[in-house]
Amino acid sequence: MKKYLTLFAIIGILNEGFTQDCVDLESINLDAICPLIFAPVCGCDGITYENACSAENYGGVTSWVDGACTGGGGDCVDVSDVDFGPCDMFMGYAWVGNMCTDISGCGYIVGEVDYSTSFYDSMEACNSRCGDVLVGCINQWQIEQGFLIDCAPIVAPVCGCNDVTYANSCDAFFYGGVTTYSLGACSDSNCFVIPDVIDFGECAMPLGIALLESGCTMMSGCGYIGQNGYDYSALFFTSMEACAGYCENVVSDCIDPSLIDPSVFCIAIWDPVCGCNNITYGNSCLATYGGGVTSYTAGECGNAVNQLNVSDVSVFPNPARTQLNIILPTTDLVVISIRNMEGQLLSSKRQIGNRAVLDVSNLSQGIYMIEIARESGIVVHKQFVVE
Repeated sequence: MKKYLTLFAIIGILNEGFTQDCVDLESINLDAICPLIFAPVCGCDGITYENACSAENYGGVTSWVDGACTGGGGDCVDVSDVDFGPCDMFMGYAWVGNMCTDISGCGYIVGEVDYSTSFYDSMEACNSRCGDVLVGCINQWQIEQGFLIDCAPIVAPVCGCNDVTYANSCDAFFYGGVTTYSLGACSDSNCFVIPDVIDFGECAMPLGIALLESGCTMMSGCGYIGQNGYDYSALFFTSMEACAGYCENVVSDCIDPSLIDPSVFCIAIWDPVCGCNNITYGNSCLATYGGGVTSYTAGECGNAVNQLNVSDVSVFPNPARTQLNIILPTTDLVVISIRNMEGQLLSSKRQIGNRAVLDVSNLSQGIYMIEIARESGIVVHKQFVVE
């Protein structure tokens, strides 16, 4: 837990009038080093802490119970339809629709109703009291990175945490800047997942069962903060059953958590299949043992018809050393990407015309995959070697 979040919590405690019997300010030790283990406890102050160490040292609470605090307390009111007036006075954070947000207005009393108890001094306090909500929906860092990313024009809609439907997860993450999203259009979505592009570091520390796009997966890393600075601890679980029970996408007949087995070694060959959950996996092994899908079809999702044949694409020299030439049978707009044999995106560029030259001088020796995507969603792959 970030220590500055605890300072907000302390302010909230003082403002809400908790007694000294619950919070001992003298016991707060912000220099304490608590383990990065998500084992939530509910403090006597009504705030959920990452673990007992955080509750005692960062929150100063004198007692707690295992598990997160139950959201949606009696004073957690949805103020979506309340007009607090056109004033610019900052009033605090409140529950609006399906998330906590900051609100400005002219005062807490509207129509003889006092809404002051529905406001909180920090986003964290609001989130802790009102429910298991992902805080910080839009991340500017992701949008800045998006200027360097060319997302393939593939239609696999996701619903951003801002309730906006994006064509695919790449568009949502890099162009929309949303920190999380649910699978499918907003009208069909039902739960958030951790974007597959999130990196939790190379540490071997077990983090728990993570709810990824590809399903519930045992994860290790350096902590729950992704490379975008966002805390994804709310989407980690202590058991496969708890993760699977979080949303319908995971507990449907399409996903069988018992199939997921991180100990199974899948060969790093890019031979994509489309899972019954409409997610593309690198190969059938990853679909079964990594995603737990019960059925799949050959090829990437949305690309059953392949009008751009592999035989029509020329890639030379192969093997290559410094550059790769590509001859296409079309002058339409395409996105040409280089992936490793595990399917990870290494580079991408938009191309108009039937000839492209790619710089491969920065690639180490090995086998790679050229991916060519058309606006129609049709994608072909072709291997090449760097020597």
